[in-house]
Amino acid sequence: MKLTVLTKKEFKIFADKHPQITFHQTEAWANLKKGNGWQSHYIGLKNDDKIVAAALLLAKQVPIVKKKMFYSPRGFLIDFNDYKLLDEFVKEIKAYIKEQGGTFLKIDPYVPHLERDVNGDIVPDGEDNSKLVEHLKKLGFIHYGYNVTMDKELQPRWMFTLDLKDKTEDELFNNITKPTRKNIKKTLKLGLVMEEIGIEGLEEYKRITEHTGNRRGFIDRPLSYYQEMFKALGDKISIILCYLDIDKSISIMEDEINTIKGFSDITEKRKEEIKSLENKIEELKELGEKHGKKIALAGSMFIACEKELLNLYGGGFDEFMKYDAMYGVQWHAIKTAKEKGFELYNFYGIEGNFKKENNPMYGVYEFKKGFNGKVVELIGEFDLPINKSKYKFYKFAFASYKKFKNTINRIKNK
Repeated sequence: MKLTVLTKKEFKIFADKHPQITFHQTEAWANLKKGNGWQSHYIGLKNDDKIVAAALLLAKQVPIVKKKMFYSPRGFLIDFNDYKLLDEFVKEIKAYIKEQGGTFLKIDPYVPHLERDVNGDIVPDGEDNSKLVEHLKKLGFIHYGYNVTMDKELQPRWMFTLDLKDKTEDELFNNITKPTRKNIKKTLKLGLVMEEIGIEGLEEYKRITEHTGNRRGFIDRPLSYYQEMFKALGDKISIILCYLDIDKSISIMEDEINTIKGFSDITEKRKEEIKSLENKIEELKELGEKHGKKIALAGSMFIACEKELLNLYGGGFDEFMKYDAMYGVQWHAIKTAKEKGFELYNFYGIEGNFKKENNPMYGVYEFKKGFNGKVVELIGEFDLPINKSKYKFYKFAFASYKKFKNTINRIKNK
């Protein structure tokens, strides 16, 4: 077997059919990262003329050590259970990276660690790839550990997914927990409008993500980054925004009032319902005067890759939280994914702490849990040093830089 530099076409043909494929292992993602200074390398291990393993490697110069770091995002595309094949691929990649002037390789494979259920509990006799982690260590990889937070690694190690395969829309809806179904019905009853926007509507989406970032304490991407995502990913990327259409919602409530008034017996309870609806109509009119007739409440960005639709970034405005718009966005996206033939809906990042007490990130998990999918725990992130002395210096310098940066951020936020 021999490691070969693949053409983009060769890589795509192999990658598109591989069970480990994610949008991170695509030419589109490589094109996006090119704008941030990453070079792309498409490599494959061939047995005669047949590709048996492949990977997209991204490379970037590290100023600290004046050497390149290599990263195979969610890679490799290989049968990780075939240790003989894995050993050969790693050996060849090490030689390739050394030849290219690399100091280390980073990977975070799209491989589950322990199979888990909706509550995050380990499934008895379920999938267990602990032996793979130990084997990668034997090959020289340094494991970042089984972290439960989202701030230790480049990509989320914990996710929440919903299986769409062989399920009807009604089955999916009925499997959702009662409180979540209630919130979805609320968005339908209010007549909230879901719209898929293109690159021309990004400024509206950016306002949402920036507001959400400020609320949750993370730095949002610049508008230019989202614009580059659209240019690089093409029809693989989509954004769904949820709007409150003031006139539509008022019309729905007025119809409801007329229906109640049509009963021959107007009980005290019905009078209260009418009064409540009238108050809501007045509130909507005030909102319309303040924000306009069509108000963006929340939104989310999605990336499609083969059989999976992934919810990448999302958020909403604090002022409009009571409308539960994100429930409508997620249900609309799930239905769309089902209609388009996707087999998996990925809510994406959560943390691995499933206790509610003293857990600021529990709400993110609780929201996603309401759709009754399952927790996915990946094996995590690894570094493979190529030049050990340079790698040690890089780790020391990077840790010092990160500590300094965190200190500056804390001072700014005081």
